[in-house]
Amino acid sequence: MSLGTFAGSQSYLPQTPLAPLLPCRQGYPLVGVLPALRRDPLTFFVETVREWGDLVELPLGSERILMVNRPSYIRHVLQDNRLNYHKSKFVQLLSPILGDGMFLAEGEVWKCQRQNSAPAFQGCQLTAMTQSMRDAITDLIYRWRQKELRAEPVAIVPEMMHLSLDMVLRSLFNVRLTTEFTQVYDSLTAILRDTEERFWSYVSLPRWLPTPHNQRFRHALQTLDDFVYGIIDERRRHPRDEPDLLSLLIEAADRQPTSRAGDKLLRDQVLSIILAGHDTTANALSWSWITLSRHPDVARRIKQEVDQVLGRRMLTVGDVPALRYTKMAFDEVLRLFPPLWTYSRTAQADDRLGPYRIPKGTNVMLCAYAVHRNPALWPNPEGFDPERFDPDREPQHDRFAYIPFGGGPRRCLGARFAVLEGTIALAMISQVFRLELLPGQRVAAEPMITLRPDESVRLQLCPG
Repeated sequence: MSLGTFAGSQSYLPQTPLAPLLPCRQGYPLVGVLPALRRDPLTFFVETVREWGDLVELPLGSERILMVNRPSYIRHVLQDNRLNYHKSKFVQLLSPILGDGMFLAEGEVWKCQRQNSAPAFQGCQLTAMTQSMRDAITDLIYRWRQKELRAEPVAIVPEMMHLSLDMVLRSLFNVRLTTEFTQVYDSLTAILRDTEERFWSYVSLPRWLPTPHNQRFRHALQTLDDFVYGIIDERRRHPRDEPDLLSLLIEAADRQPTSRAGDKLLRDQVLSIILAGHDTTANALSWSWITLSRHPDVARRIKQEVDQVLGRRMLTVGDVPALRYTKMAFDEVLRLFPPLWTYSRTAQADDRLGPYRIPKGTNVMLCAYAVHRNPALWPNPEGFDPERFDPDREPQHDRFAYIPFGGGPRRCLGARFAVLEGTIALAMISQVFRLELLPGQRVAAEPMITLRPDESVRLQLCPG
């Protein structure tokens, strides 16, 4: 995509006499940069960062978004002045799905949910979590052995979606995934695609209109509701003696003034955790296997480490700290392919970023995918180099130049959980299999709300 089509200009936002004008990348009349963005959003944002630097305004039809790329500015938005930046109306497109769950909530509602959920992610829970993750991965390996005997390649995206959903349900809710996966996967995919289309579309029809597209959306949402309420109802019928995250959420819901309000909030919380906890990890693992197939030298080093640490025995929680290179490789995959590849906030009051005035109501976008590939922040940014994350080396990047889980107080509560999942899955599967991309495949990224590889990607299972 050529950037020459779009001429630079100055922002129309009101300025103070001493503040410089915000740089603005102009596009076409009425639609702005939407045509180029819709054509190839990942390339568009990467090239925008490289050509425009720390921040730039982007006209998107009737909207204007301020793209913030400098780590110190990102820290200001996510941490230093975070109370001034709420989830934007673009993110609120997820509200029909996630309601008042932790992902969208603000203020005291968010704080209360965070406090209620935090105990389930403490270090003391890692042993039980590791066991649950290990059991889910063992089941996957068993299924894959049958495919290996038939020389049958695996569709890596749905396979990793199945695995990550199974790990989340077992680890956090003590629920084992059975026959519901296909319906849940199809419904989540349909909802994410619908939301992403609305995000970048010129005009979106209201969801209440009885169009075939909207009817499919409502059916998908009903499928997810049935799945989540089924989990909640089953737990209420059969409480656990040992509390888990689901128990903590149910207890908090039961303290609500009315049972209906409590159940709706409980549904929002559980679905938010399922979406944030399973879709993101699944995408990261899918990209991991694709990337390792393209970099067999890194795959061999992971296998060597796994053989040295585990041999042929089963992994335990005590082995995880020794899987250093495996974790480094997973961290580097998260840099190149951050599952939550964009964030957006809206300024609640006037503010400043460096010398620039940011008026109240400004929509601010942080694109992790582009920041992670900025040559001003990362040497050889397109290269796959796990050594960047060697804990024995001096850090080569600013803390807010690496934001796969966001940053500040609203950094993903499950970040440690996700990295643990990824490290254990890479180690256990590498212990048994080597995965190779089938020849001639074109691997395309599908930038929905999360960054997913194309569903058609197939990998061949080879002995590890």
